[in-house]
Amino acid sequence: MLNIPTQCDVVVIGGGPAGSLAATFLTQKGYEVVLLERQKHPRFHVGENLIPHFWKYTDIAQVSDDICSEGFIEKAGGTVAWNGVIRQMAFKDFGYTRPAYHVERERFDEILLRNAQQVGSTVIEEALVTQVDFSSDLQAQQTVHYRYLPDKSKRQIYCRFVVDASGQQSMVARQLDVRVPDNSFRFMSLWGYFKDSDYIGGNGQVCSRNQLGHIPPTTFVSSLSPTGNVGWAWHIPLRESTSVGLILPIEFMQRSKTQDLSWEKYFLQTCETTPILNQLLRTAKFQVGSFGKIADYSYRSTQVAGPGYFLIGDAAGFIDPIFSVGIVLGMYTAYLATWAIDRTMKKPQQYQQAQDFFCRQLMARLEVSRSLALPNYQSDAQQITQLAQQSIKFESSLEQELMHVVAHLTTRSDNFHTLLQNRASSVSIDKLKVLEGISF
Repeated sequence: MLNIPTQCDVVVIGGGPAGSLAATFLTQKGYEVVLLERQKHPRFHVGENLIPHFWKYTDIAQVSDDICSEGFIEKAGGTVAWNGVIRQMAFKDFGYTRPAYHVERERFDEILLRNAQQVGSTVIEEALVTQVDFSSDLQAQQTVHYRYLPDKSKRQIYCRFVVDASGQQSMVARQLDVRVPDNSFRFMSLWGYFKDSDYIGGNGQVCSRNQLGHIPPTTFVSSLSPTGNVGWAWHIPLRESTSVGLILPIEFMQRSKTQDLSWEKYFLQTCETTPILNQLLRTAKFQVGSFGKIADYSYRSTQVAGPGYFLIGDAAGFIDPIFSVGIVLGMYTAYLATWAIDRTMKKPQQYQQAQDFFCRQLMARLEVSRSLALPNYQSDAQQITQLAQQSIKFESSLEQELMHVVAHLTTRSDNFHTLLQNRASSVSIDKLKVLEGISF
């Protein structure tokens, strides 16, 4: 029988990458941590693209060896067909010696969750958090109410801090009514999985499925011309299948999709009519039952920390998956929240200082992500813009160059210039290759 504690130092809500790493980092520092996850791992999650920045956090969590031994698909970089121009970049050109990955999220997330257990975190799966009672007194306890789904019992646990890593559920943000939609990005996503798809390798050539073990793939992204090249598609080769998805403006969908056409059929028709993507899928077979969709997925929280709580990962905000920074940003915020909680536990008088630092750093990173992803970037607040500018300045020159090159993969590089007030114009984009075309 599972031994479920009723008291601990920190409760982490959610067992995705951000939640699992937060639990791991806090446990490593000697705190008693209980992680509550509403599903049973392994569980499905879309978003299979990992940039190599994640290694710094898995190294700290001492889980990198487990990830290496799993045999995920190593990817060389990215290939983008945008507004008729095809560009390609490679991570090795920016000093990264460890690979980026295409991962099955159900397996990747489970590795991180089991590692949290192994280091000593108490992990309770199938535990649905329903409410958190917060105290304004820093020394008082927070009460987390949850339903244990196997026996449908209602339970509660007391703790000093709550870390909300509940992803798109944004449990605490919704309860406190601080989650707001990002009106600059009213989009929806449709996705599904295909068997035996070709892919674009790091050599700029189309490769067959059986070459995956010899020629590393790239993540392929294509703008969708019917949307005015605002919407886009992804193509991510995995070990047994290929993840394919569409990002579409809701306003465009309201005009273009007829009511007698199902979302799944619309998705498949768009895949069939999108140049390059349709050629990559020409001999592939759609996996029946794999279709999914979500609308209005971009949002942020107006308050990401308060007395007794911190919001991390997608629970704090989510912009757009175009440059695959979501998982790494979640890992970073897990590390940042761990620092803030540890600082507060050891020096309670510095709680406000630690919380303010957490908020500034998280908001700055989210704003940088917005500037790289949004079709028409505008900052809502000058203070946030300044924080984002400072955040970029602290990055190495090579990392700044990478961000600049990534921005130039699409026609959204002006966003990056806007954020930096054109100071980025001196950054070289020599590492960005323009391909003459894709031969099939």
